[in-house]
Amino acid sequence: MAYTSLFKKDDVRVTQTFSSTHKGLDLSRGVVEQPIYLPKKAVEGYVWKILSGYSYGGKYYANSPIIYIKHKDGSGSRYIHSYTKNVKVKVGDTLKTGDQICATGNSGYSFGDHLHFEWLTKWDDLNTRVDPAPYVIKDNQATFKIGDKVVFTAVQNIRTGSGTNYEVQRQTTIGEKATIKDGPRNQDGYVWFDMVFGNGSTGWVAEVDKFELAPVEPPQPPQQTECEKEVNRLTEVNKGLAEALAASQSTLKVLEERVGFLEGTMAIREKELKDLEGDYSRIFEERNNFEKQYIEVVTELNELKAGKDSWISRLAEVLHKLFGGK
Repeated sequence: MAYTSLFKKDDVRVTQTFSSTHKGLDLSRGVVEQPIYLPKKAVEGYVWKILSGYSYGGKYYANSPIIYIKHKDGSGSRYIHSYTKNVKVKVGDTLKTGDQICATGNSGYSFGDHLHFEWLTKWDDLNTRVDPAPYVIKDNQATFKIGDKVVFTAVQNIRTGSGTNYEVQRQTTIGEKATIKDGPRNQDGYVWFDMVFGNGSTGWVAEVDKFELAPVEPPQPPQQTECEKEVNRLTEVNKGLAEALAASQSTLKVLEERVGFLEGTMAIREKELKDLEGDYSRIFEERNNFEKQYIEVVTELNELKAGKDSWISRLAEVLHKLFGGK
């Protein structure tokens, strides 16, 4: 015998296991017409089809409903052998864990009161039927432990003890946080945890998928003394100065490289200037020599021009004396 949230009981017998020829799990408590609930791992879903009967071995079985449910994760489940009178849902109904679907029965091709339960990894494909046992047998194992911080995602009763017969103290609010103090305890088909709430109060809460682990909050820095604050401030100032000094040193290096480049360029220009000064002195001297020669030539030319007529005249006279008397 084992617990399953299909029955919310821990005395359920597996009368036939899953196999290649039997694509489901047969379950019974030995008591007829036992309530069947949406199992815990289905979490929530909706009824997408209900067959009023089915054929098997060439025979049609009327008033033998097959209930199809699609779970919110895309998986699905089928419930077979209940009586029509015990079907508690209709097509389109939304369901959450713990809602009654039907009851065990002996309708259709059956030889005793039981539930034939199937689990489909794809809600509308019978070829995806797998062994349901891991999904529904012993599915009350605790998923939380002492010390865990949880947050409530829906309104839930807080009781004075671990069971449905204990008094309800109050209800949780959405977003309320608590820390698990004790548990888990199995009672009345539920797993119970004792919790400490933010106002210091305590109470027992059943795990029905209405709370989850709270997000981990980053650790808060310890409070600092004034002296520690001043040390931190000066550390930040020193860090800023160090960064500024590093930036200044980088800038200084760039400037030093620039100065070196300019000094090298100036040395080249000074050499070029000296070379130009030497060329200028040489050219100036040559110019003066040319100018002096020019003056001398012009003077000599002028003298020749000035004495041209008297020279010719004297030559004529000499020639006349020599040859004129003849």
